[in-house]
Amino acid sequence: MPRPLRVELSQRDVKTAQGAHELLAKELAFPSYYGANLDALEDCLSEIATPTRIVIKPDRRNREPWFDQMTEVIRDCAQRSCYLGCTIR
Repeated sequence: MPRPLRVELSQRDVKTAQGAHELLAKELAFPSYYGANLDALEDCLSEIATPTRIVIKPDRRNREPWFDQMTEVIRDCAQRSCYLGCTIR
């Protein structure tokens, strides 16, 4: 079995929702028409068909609502997918 693609999403490194969407779009090779919003994120994550793990690193001292919402979408998609995994550290 091939090794899963590993993408790290760290709140300390990515300061805005837009930056997080750009990182995920680049690392996960989302289509050029990716809408960079939570609905589009859910759609694209639901279409992943190769082993992929997203490691999420929230900043526990400086919680941001946009990061928590994005984490929830990723976690929910991972629970429904046999290809997508999610680890929160």
